[in-house]
Amino acid sequence: GLLAASFACGYRRLDRQPHAQPWLHKGDTVRLAPFVNKTARLGLEDKLTKALEYRIVAASPWRLVASSEPARWVLQGTLEKVEFRPIGLTLGASGDKRSAGNASRVEVVMVASVELLDGQTGQVVLSRPGLTFSNQYRVDQNFASFDSRESEVLSGLSDDFAESMLTQVLEGSE
Repeated sequence: GLLAASFACGYRRLDRQPHAQPWLHKGDTVRLAPFVNKTARLGLEDKLTKALEYRIVAASPWRLVASSEPARWVLQGTLEKVEFRPIGLTLGASGDKRSAGNASRVEVVMVASVELLDGQTGQVVLSRPGLTFSNQYRVDQNFASFDSRESEVLSGLSDDFAESMLTQVLEGSE
């Protein structure tokens, strides 16, 4: 998706860089460290890890290895914040307390930090603190019962966020 636009990027002239980043060698191994989840959304770190694994396999120069194996690079992250904001509220029937109103869409905002480490020395080679990502998702029912759709929305969000995060890491330079 066209989601990278929600990131604030510092632009650098690529023609001034003598060579590609050392972590972009095709075939290098990468291991994903388990995400630290500081939010109240339990299990979101698992969704994000799975989404990142999929993205690394599908769209990166790296070869993903199991968490128990040594790797040339280690990608680790912390999930800092997740917020749900209903938008496009429609008012419920007057006098009926149960139909307090429906949100036609919900905006989900996610903040995470990610680091790429040298798998041999443990040194941080690339740090992307406070990556903020937001996307809107349709909700077709009463917001009070949004929990049933939340898992679905979070899976979609995790995939979108993983794609964006990987793009930041692969195109990033320190």
